[in-house]
Amino acid sequence: MALTDADIGKILVEESYLSDAELKATEKTAKERHTPLLNILIEQGLITETLFESALCEFYKIEFHYLHADPPPPDVIMLLPEAVARKYNVIVVAKDGSTVTVATSDPKEPTLADVVKANLGQQDVHQGTEKTGRAGRAEKAMFALGGKKKAVVPVFTGKVKIVYAGQSAIDATFHAYRKPLATRFQQIIEKNGKVAPGILDEIINDAIELRASDIHFEPQEKLTIVRFRVDGVLHEAGRIPKAYYEGVVNRVKIASDMRTDEHFRPQDGAIRHETPVGKMDVRVSIVPVVDGEKIVMRLLASYVRSITLAELGFSETHQKILEEVVHRPYGMVLTTGPTGSGKSTTLTALLKMRNTPDVNISTIEDPVEYKIAGVNHIQVNAEVNLTFAAGLRALVRQDPNVILVGEIRDGETADIAVNAALTGHLLLSTLHANDAPTAVPRLLEMGVEPFLLASTLEVVIGQRLVRRICPHCRTSYSCSASEAQKMFKGAQKFFPKRGSVTLYKGKGCDGCGGTGFRGRIGIYELLAITPAIEDLIIKHASSTDLSLQARKEGMHTMFEDGFEKMLAGMTTIEELKRVAAPPDILFTKHGKK
Repeated sequence: MALTDADIGKILVEESYLSDAELKATEKTAKERHTPLLNILIEQGLITETLFESALCEFYKIEFHYLHADPPPPDVIMLLPEAVARKYNVIVVAKDGSTVTVATSDPKEPTLADVVKANLGQQDVHQGTEKTGRAGRAEKAMFALGGKKKAVVPVFTGKVKIVYAGQSAIDATFHAYRKPLATRFQQIIEKNGKVAPGILDEIINDAIELRASDIHFEPQEKLTIVRFRVDGVLHEAGRIPKAYYEGVVNRVKIASDMRTDEHFRPQDGAIRHETPVGKMDVRVSIVPVVDGEKIVMRLLASYVRSITLAELGFSETHQKILEEVVHRPYGMVLTTGPTGSGKSTTLTALLKMRNTPDVNISTIEDPVEYKIAGVNHIQVNAEVNLTFAAGLRALVRQDPNVILVGEIRDGETADIAVNAALTGHLLLSTLHANDAPTAVPRLLEMGVEPFLLASTLEVVIGQRLVRRICPHCRTSYSCSASEAQKMFKGAQKFFPKRGSVTLYKGKGCDGCGGTGFRGRIGIYELLAITPAIEDLIIKHASSTDLSLQARKEGMHTMFEDGFEKMLAGMTTIEELKRVAAPPDILFTKHGKK
């Protein structure tokens, strides 16, 4: 029984973590923005996740268990069937004689101790026998997991001790239940013969559990390799015998409403996948290759949770700039970067900040990646000539306050976007460019008039994503200053000349799959359009000239922002060099310093 906003507010006030006035104000904001109360409290700095967990433990009078610091062995975790563990968000952490200790993120669940007693040590969920009345209702609460009824089996009769653990720690511990993907494929093949539906569901569920953003099916001569993109990096997840792959392709085509008799042309579609925690939208692309048809699936959340700029990795300085800009009545805000750099996520965070009952927000996207309650989303459809330009032209007649255009791809869309920003609308969009200053000459090349661009553009965000060091296995190490200064060109300007430097890396653990990384964080640069930058835009200045002027006015490059995050232990120097070039390299390349 998950905690409601009312539960959370009551606990924090009763335990003196929050005043009544603070609660009323944040409840009003949460309601207006259609955002969970806890997200608003954290966003406003009234509480942290750690303090919230402390309040829960005090309220329910239970201990806190640090799963990452003291993980239970796999054989102890496996004492409880996976279906029960996932349904009730519970992990067995210890069994000592007649006492078993379980960690949960949901201490409000009244039947948890009974569920553990009934299912401890069982291979399958214990359903028991049919009862009526009060006993029947209690049994249904304990065993409401579906499936066939089993014969009554002995239950654990000892004591169940309940402790608290954070949801993220419990989710990471669930990896102990996972079997190798190839073994799962083989089990389905041996059991059913007709394997396509089972394999597809298993693969998608595994990808969701491993936090993958994409699934790749790559047909080879004798088999098909399945790879997951996790934290921006592809990993092989399993292999499907070639004899069964055609069935998988047909299953995907049917589920995503594609033609099953078309094998020589690219096709696009979408699947709505049901998961234990809700619905997941899956965007599907199929293209013909030499050894068959290659499938790529992009996993998208059906409705996005609250995303804050702080969570995305924006510094306090950047947050203040963006919060001020996004509340302006008109103008244009752009995000730039390659595919998969988090541009849409950044714009979604900005939209959430303006998503109040008195603001009309409309978007036109291809595809609609994040659905936000209270926002009008339009999907591009080339078959009926609903392009970005056509959709944007229609949207300006819909009395919007804020417009989001998924991408500015051509001169027509750019012209309409600039004119929309000139006529009393705040327009947000993305552009493919290497960095923030490069966006300006890109738009000028599309035919936008310099004086119009200078008067409408408010800020350009350049961004990349770097893998975040796993917080559960992060370790520090010392590096001499002389060694550090050899790490990249111009490093002597970043590291001290003497002494040692403390850097960080991940050792690899179960929580991160042995990679040393878990999740990603953005590195950013913000080109604010000042009077000096406006003059350069009107003069058709190069991106290098714009960048030099912006740096004089205090702009930090993406590498510099990432370097600060590296020193703070968020990422590694190797990861930073992989995605961003040091400023010395950028300006030496253009013959300027």
